[in-house]
Amino acid sequence: MKATELLEKIRENLKDYPIDYLKRKATDDRYPDSITKRLAIYNSSIYDEIYEKDIEDDYEIKDAVIKNIEDDVNYYFSVYDPGDIETRDFTRELSLYLVLIAKKPLHPFGDNPAKDDVFLENGEYKCKNRIIHIKDERSLCRYCVCKNAGYSFGFI
Repeated sequence: MKATELLEKIRENLKDYPIDYLKRKATDDRYPDSITKRLAIYNSSIYDEIYEKDIEDDYEIKDAVIKNIEDDVNYYFSVYDPGDIETRDFTRELSLYLVLIAKKPLHPFGDNPAKDDVFLENGEYKCKNRIIHIKDERSLCRYCVCKNAGYSFGFI
């Protein structure tokens, strides 16, 4: 599948998602600097980016890679949150976009290695938790652009 086709498919699959709810959560004071708020901010900004994105140089993406990512997101939700179909579908589409088109981390990132679990350092995305979770069954870390930050960050 071409990247432009995948982007159109993602847009089509997201068109009915209630993004206003997520955007309200991003500004809700009940979630001060929590992971919930950071995810809401990041995911709603990625949602907007999906509809603003233009792919200038189209490229081929293997159908098997797309299917593996879709299946692994579905697996994750079947284990950890089987009833939340809406979030599963939203996460699946954002994951496809982040991994295969935007080439950005699956989680919110910052620029402070001492404070942020996922951060941008010297032009590379790094994750403190990847080294642990990459071993999980059907881990989405396998697809993420982040590199391992190593264990040393746990002791800062």
